[in-house]
Amino acid sequence: MLRRATPWLLLVFLVFAGCSRCGGDKPSGAKVLSPARYLPRSARAAVVIPDVGVLGEKLARLQRLKIANFAAQLQNAQSAEGFVSGIMRQVGVDLRSAQAMEAAGLQPSRGAGLALLANNQVVSVLGMKDEKALTETFAKLARERLGAPTRAEEKVPGGTLVTFSRAGAPAPSLGLLLSDGYALVGAGELVAQLPGLATLAPEQSLAQEPLLSDALKRLPTERDFYAFLPGGLGFLLPVGGTESVTLVGSLREGALSLHADMPWPDQASFEVFKAQKGPDLAGYLPADSFLTVRYGGDPAKLEGVWPYLAGGAITRAVQSSGVDVKGELLSRLEPGMVAGVALAPTVQLGAGLPRLDPRRTNPFRFVHLVVVGEGKDAAGVASLLEKVPPLAQKLGAKVEPAELNGQRVYLTSYAQGEGTHLAAVDKKVLLAAPQTRLEAVLPTLSAPPGPSPVPEELRASLQEPVLGAVLDLRRLSDTVKALPSEAWGIGGFAIKATTVRFLEATDDLRAVTLGVSAKDKALRADLTLWLTPAAR
Repeated sequence: MLRRATPWLLLVFLVFAGCSRCGGDKPSGAKVLSPARYLPRSARAAVVIPDVGVLGEKLARLQRLKIANFAAQLQNAQSAEGFVSGIMRQVGVDLRSAQAMEAAGLQPSRGAGLALLANNQVVSVLGMKDEKALTETFAKLARERLGAPTRAEEKVPGGTLVTFSRAGAPAPSLGLLLSDGYALVGAGELVAQLPGLATLAPEQSLAQEPLLSDALKRLPTERDFYAFLPGGLGFLLPVGGTESVTLVGSLREGALSLHADMPWPDQASFEVFKAQKGPDLAGYLPADSFLTVRYGGDPAKLEGVWPYLAGGAITRAVQSSGVDVKGELLSRLEPGMVAGVALAPTVQLGAGLPRLDPRRTNPFRFVHLVVVGEGKDAAGVASLLEKVPPLAQKLGAKVEPAELNGQRVYLTSYAQGEGTHLAAVDKKVLLAAPQTRLEAVLPTLSAPPGPSPVPEELRASLQEPVLGAVLDLRRLSDTVKALPSEAWGIGGFAIKATTVRFLEATDDLRAVTLGVSAKDKALRADLTLWLTPAAR
């Protein structure tokens, strides 16, 4: 496989496959720089690893996870360690070994970087410990993997350029420019551009990119890598949507986190992401909720956003009804609305996963939903619910007032069955589906909230950002394991046993949390995968 790999893919792999912290003294007399100093601001995307050794030390822990071994077994390997060892043998250097990496001439503490240039060209920057050893490492790589044994060396602006070519080829296949403790690596046409990158003016390099510098000041200082995507170039991001996106990743004991920072040009819509003080309503959600979402912003600020969230059909129906969405609906609600999703105990999975289209499949056959919000006054909440029946009719649904244990409720149905039912208790608003959830939650709204379904160690992820979400993978797994065999249809016993084995092989995946909030004039998003490491 590696023999057929493209040169730049091999370079990317060499930069990011390191799996062990290495030390060693810095080369005598070499300048201490950053890989970002050699990456151009004009790049379509760039990634920098401040210390490959530190990152590698943390990545090595992931190799012990059950999920890593499970993924390796899918590739016909006995374990994750064995799978990675096989790759290391093909590369020719065991990147998990400090001694092997030092012998290869690398200096992980100097960091590494990668930039995607025009025409999908990739340049890599590697921290260098020993010029001669590193040159020999790439000579072997070029000879055995690229079929380029012919080596040449020349002095160029910025350092020494070493090239590797195929026999009779007019241009080198691979180039290595050695400069001030770093090696710039490029393939094909990019080889000729390496001297220019080695002599970049500081203000033209990523190290002095103002948007990146400002973003890194707002993002967590604990970072194992960071990436920069200039939004104005239209790469992965719509032109004009945002000026840039900066990503910071960190691996710590029990968690993998990715943080994003996006300067937000439209300050009017930015108000949606500013957190406001509001009640904590999570304690009203059912204890079996595996997904919990909370919005802590001012609902009235959603006036310009809700059409994008609702879609064209719903927006047109609301507009034709004459309902003042902001005045009659959004402005009557307090911040702090919460939603909880639980797996339906009677779910039937024999036919596989449902179609994600509520027009053809009733989602409440598979999951149960509870949404709790609080209004500014009881009269306003009652008026809000009275607006729902005529609006629902325009959407093809039927909402009928009814009495449930002396409490006025609104029961919803549509072509696929039950919809989302509504009720109010004093200032609290309840949306629930199916009706059994409405009946279970409604009596609790007249009392203080109970314990939150979100585990205590994850609650900050729900409360601190303006929009927080917690996906409790352990609770979801336990709920699926508890389903009766009948839930799996014909042959359910065998299917359930297979599913349980899969869940047990991935049970070190604890939860996923997402938080979105505003900081200064930038939008901040934090995504974390929480792990339960295997015992050592």
